[in-house]
Amino acid sequence: MAETRRILVASHDFKFFEDINAYLASKPGVEIREDRWTGTRPGDHDDAESRLLAEWADVVVCEWCQANAVWYSHNKRPQQRLIVRLHRFEIENDMPSLVDIDAVDVMVFVAEHIMLAARERFGWSDSRQRVVWNGVDVHAFDRPKLKSARTTLGLLGWVPRRKRLDRALDVLEAVRAKDPRYRLLVKGKPPWEHSWIWRRERERWFIADELARIERAPHLRDAVVFEPFSPVHDWLCGVGHILSVSDDEGNQVSVAEGAASGAVPVVLRRPGSSDYPVEWVHDDVDTAAAAIVAPGWEDRGARAKRFAAERFNSETILPVWAELVGVSERALESGEVRG
Repeated sequence: MAETRRILVASHDFKFFEDINAYLASKPGVEIREDRWTGTRPGDHDDAESRLLAEWADVVVCEWCQANAVWYSHNKRPQQRLIVRLHRFEIENDMPSLVDIDAVDVMVFVAEHIMLAARERFGWSDSRQRVVWNGVDVHAFDRPKLKSARTTLGLLGWVPRRKRLDRALDVLEAVRAKDPRYRLLVKGKPPWEHSWIWRRERERWFIADELARIERAPHLRDAVVFEPFSPVHDWLCGVGHILSVSDDEGNQVSVAEGAASGAVPVVLRRPGSSDYPVEWVHDDVDTAAAAIVAPGWEDRGARAKRFAAERFNSETILPVWAELVGVSERALESGEVRG
């Protein structure tokens, strides 16, 4: 009988790890436990509980490279495997610099430009590093589009400020100048439901300005719809173009989900945008607007679906995680335990 592979996942936020967690848990001989931190800083956990879990685990996965990764890198056992996943968020603070990088068996990055930025900022070498994109269930998003989708733009997630709601409104205005049928659906929790955002005066002023802009302009007020956070599969049936207008991103899940649904991504050029097909990436609002109203939307949507199936498909990305934690067939046959 095969030995049980005991995997511990430590994180303050599991939303991007849920599918990975379920996939690994479905593997025979795998037991998974969670060390749920209350935040990203030292002390945001039960130290005694973490020590018990660390003693139990064969493999530790730290989702987000924050205080959880710092703690486990300094408390891992010999022969225990430690995997850390770093998103875009962590580049903005100094917590990764406190990680004992030599104790990390594999540092996983969500995009190549994030990996390169981390190396430069934290002085890390290129050893034991790997880029693994966020995957999506492309089949779940493969649903018929509503007739209204052709003239509907979607913005999935509009806070914090760097998501650039203002640019989304700029795109909408430029598009409506060419075809007034277009509208914008904005989906996600508002900033006042995120305490860490709402505490920041610049965030509050930015949102207030953009909401006032919509209210005082009839051509915007009648064409912008805000919707609360909820599952997006049905929502994307009504979206023909998914906007990515942020200042920066890691591996933006909304682009993957939108493309998988047949919504054409509209990406304003930013670091990492070269990962996408050139027809998705635009230098400015005017060229983006011209691409949106151009003939051939159905063909562009079909190409987006094909790209999503090749690049974002969880059926090919999830097995990479089985290999990383040592429960794939190849890893088990070879006895490989290091990245």
